[in-house]
Amino acid sequence: MGLSSSSFPYLPLWLFGVLFLAALIVAREIGKFIRDRIPRGDDAKDDTFAMTSVLGLLALLIGFTFSIALSRYDARRELVVNEANAIGTTWLRADLMEAADRDRMRDVLRRYVDARIAFGNARSADEEVANYQQTEALQSELWSTMLAGIASFRDTERASLIVSTTNDAIDVAATRFTARQSHIPPRILRMLGMFALLAAGMVGFERGEQRRATTILFVLLTLAVTLVIDLDRPSTGMTNVSQEPMLHLRASMAPASPAIVAPTNPTSD
Repeated sequence: MGLSSSSFPYLPLWLFGVLFLAALIVAREIGKFIRDRIPRGDDAKDDTFAMTSVLGLLALLIGFTFSIALSRYDARRELVVNEANAIGTTWLRADLMEAADRDRMRDVLRRYVDARIAFGNARSADEEVANYQQTEALQSELWSTMLAGIASFRDTERASLIVSTTNDAIDVAATRFTARQSHIPPRILRMLGMFALLAAGMVGFERGEQRRATTILFVLLTLAVTLVIDLDRPSTGMTNVSQEPMLHLRASMAPASPAIVAPTNPTSD
């Protein structure tokens, strides 16, 4: 049973959970069927130790896979903060340019941040790639605008400050795209799936008649595995990285709104 999110990029998470739970139940019934067909004497021993050992190893494998998914989630969250800081620094250093060049630079930065927010909120792999292509186009425009703005002082320390922070913002965007494309190795997920099915079969072999208790156990296992897959899906999952740093940055970039003058009531003669 393939569990890789990249293998089923459009499979809803709830449907994945239902199919995984159904596979565990089927494996349990197969185990019980085999147990019922094997002749056993009155002195047959209970293999509870083997069953609990397999379940313990399954829990360990789920925990290991969860740690991988969680570390990737934390890395994506940290990159959002780093990118917001890099763009915010570029925004501030635009003050080192002449007024006209500064305004052009900041106009591109506003559109660039809008594109990065859309990238972070992408709800499918195709939408994510399309938004990043828009980001690359805006990066070229941003770089050209920056070069034009520092043309009169290109060889100064002031220019190097603007160039370095603009380059940092572009580099972090590429790193962020790579991080969102990075998933748990499919081999690990396949191993997790096969191990879970084997464990369910052993549970059915030893405790197949206890359907209510074993079904509750399978539901808990399904929730744990579904959470791992959820964390491994930055675009289609339910646990998404917050875009608050980018949203706060965009709010700080908003041009000052014109003063609102209250209308005066005409006086009657």
